Amino acid sequence: MAVAGAMVMSGGVLLLLLAFTCAAYNDAGELPPISRRSFPKGFIFGTSSSSYQFEGAAAKGGRGPSIWDTFTHQYPGMLTINGQK
Repeated sequence: MAVAGAMVMSGGVLLLLLAFTCAAYNDAGELPPISRRSFPKGFIFGTSSSSYQFEGAAAKGGRGPSIWDTFTHQYPGMLTINGQK
């Protein structure tokens, strides 16, 4: 029981130390606000996502292989990952 109490106390001290450290770095300087005028004229904002990025493994949760899964397995040499084929 004493060990558990000491662990909780040391965890609390570490959490407090982390909070003070974050607060000190937060006050170190502010970044200028980002506005539409911060970007060149004609700049177009956009977002996208891909099922391959977030759906998970093809054999899990009832998901079957997608077109991309099939392509990457049939033609592994067609991909460049981190600058290497």
